[in-house]
Parts: sequence; structure tokens; C-alpha cells
Amino acid sequence: MSKFKIDNRTLTLLSAQVNLSETFNHVLRATPQRQALALRLKVERSKVDTRFTVELGSERHTLTLANSKKMHLKLADFIEEIANGPTDHSNPVEPSSLPHANRRYGAFEIEHKQQVFDLVCTGGAISLDLGFELPIQLAIHRNKTRAGITTIMSIGVKKPRTKCFTAYGSDVEVYAMVAESITHLAAAATPTAHAA
Repeated sequence: MSKFKIDNRTLTLLSAQVNLSETFNHVLRATPQRQALALRLKVERSKVDTRFTVELGSERHTLTLANSKKMHLKLADFIEEIANGPTDHSNPVEPSSLPHANRRYGAFEIEHKQQVFDLVCTGGAISLDLGFELPIQLAIHRNKTRAGITTIMSIGVKKPRTKCFTAYGSDVEVYAMVAESITHLAAAATPTAHAA
């Protein structure tokens, strides 16, 4: 079965379109098979709530939501469920299988912090999964002449966002600089529709 997903660009468009009363056309794509599925979205906004009508082929589905900042995420989940059929979210394998409204992007958890601190102390490379489609790649080289590191971090493949810097000081000071840089890179990679 094809797994149609709403990409970040469409999610950003939905974020703006939920505030307008209009009809919009969108295309969902299934990555592995490169299939496309066209749909029409009709938005009828009132002061209290918004009614969405999703037309997919000969099917027509409606959803009414109270006006809120994260309404577009619930709409995205609704559209994906129409395209793919109902899914079981009780046992998600990866963060991208969670509903849009429940995803956490750029979450720098305790276990990630411990991995990065260990890396600062010893040097090496790791992949940090912070909830994005791709992990943050982090490589640290320990300098022998001075107490410090040289680090390279990136996220993405086609147009990667990268950071490279050298930092000197104790392991704790250097770790603080690396952790801040990871947070900045995660903020730059966060889909704009989720950054609100």
C-alpha cells in the first residue's frame, strides 16, 4: 500500500490556507513509488470554527475544527488518513509515523545530550534523530595541541544545512557551545509550519 505524505511545503501552505475561505488544489506524493494523488480542499472559515471539505476523486470528506493555531496540523492528519486509510498510532515505529499534531521537532533529549557530551570528551561521529525526516550528522575531532575540538554538523542531503567551528576550553564549556549549535541547527531545520 502506498504511503502518501504531506510534505513541509504543503504543510506551510495549509498553515496559511486554514485562515482563508477559498478552494485550493494540492498534490500528495508517495516517496518510494513516486505516485501522486491530487485533491481539492475547500475552506469555509467563520469566527468560531472552520469547515474543511476534502475532495479526493469521487469521494468527499468534511471536517469542522475550532479555530486555533495548530488547526492545520489536525487537517494534515485528516488528509493523510483519507489518502492512506485509517492507521494505528498506538505503536509508532518512528517519529514521522506520529500524527502531525503530536510530533515534536528538534527535541534535544537527555540521551542525546549524554551522547554529545561523550563525543565531546572522546571525539568521533554520531547521528542524532531529533524527529526530522533525516538525522543531524555530528562529527567531532579532538585537538591534541590545545584543549578543544573541531566540529562539523549537518542535516539534509540535497541541500544540507551545515555548521563547522573550532572551540577551546574545558569539556563542559565546549559541550555547551556544541549543544547551543545543535539547537540552532535544529531550529533552522524545523518545518516552518511546526515552528509556531
